[in-house]
Amino acid sequence: MKRVLIAAPISEKFKKFLIEKNYELRYLGETIIEAELQATIVGIVTSNRLLLDKNNLQQYSALQWIARLGSGMEIIDTEYCTLHNIFFCSAPQGIANSVAEHTIGMLLGLIHRISSANNEIKAGKWIREPNRGIELENQVVGIIGYGHTGSAVAKKLAAFTNHILVYDKYKTGFSNTYLKETSLAELQEKASIISFHVPLKSDTFHYYNDAFCDAMQHNHILINTSRGAVANTDSILKGLEKGKISGACLDVLEEEKNIEKVLTETNNKVQQFYKYQVILTPHIAGYSLNAIEKMSQELLDQLKIIL
Repeated sequence: MKRVLIAAPISEKFKKFLIEKNYELRYLGETIIEAELQATIVGIVTSNRLLLDKNNLQQYSALQWIARLGSGMEIIDTEYCTLHNIFFCSAPQGIANSVAEHTIGMLLGLIHRISSANNEIKAGKWIREPNRGIELENQVVGIIGYGHTGSAVAKKLAAFTNHILVYDKYKTGFSNTYLKETSLAELQEKASIISFHVPLKSDTFHYYNDAFCDAMQHNHILINTSRGAVANTDSILKGLEKGKISGACLDVLEEEKNIEKVLTETNNKVQQFYKYQVILTPHIAGYSLNAIEKMSQELLDQLKIIL
């Protein structure tokens, strides 16, 4: 029996394709003897819910392919897969528009104080003067990472401002009519808003840290919709306390792996954010209903080649 382990939400079309290929679909969390199931799994569709490091991959002795719903491959030991002829693919394009819209939405909500003003009205307060917004039109926005998502964010930002600086360590020659390719130093010198769109790797772990914050020449808004560990939580809180960070939009946090436990702790780091102008969302930027359909199709197109 060929079995596929489904550890992510996928479209009905994707499920139908797998069934037509004579795969039996099993879902993460089912009541079944784990070793018995693992030995019969030939394919895995996963997201952040399932870590596939070397130790875990070794348990799937019949594994032939892995489809990652989303973009970040840090949850999969790709070197192990390559050595053992396990095909792997991801769906970075499928989430790009959703993350870009979410990024812009959080930013506009923050600078126009939409969320905080709404909460004040819910509490019976009608406060106007302190809720004056800041227009995006004249702000210099710095984007770090010009992949599928970073480029989608830049394109949407162009409707609001023509002051967009982009730095990508691995790409050059992408300046166009609405953005300027720049160095990290120039971005830190000129930007008043900074948005991260990079994968989590050894060189992006704690990319935003105390030194990065200190290198920013302006008080700035920090946006992170990439991976939690890209931005050091303690550094963000320090920056907010000092006023160097004037606000933050965070869809991801370092504390996500233990978030249920963290949220039950008294005066936890997540609650400390709410002392400041911060908007938090629970890692849903790329989780729209449309994105699931798009990612499923993107993976489907790649799997059709090998199955």
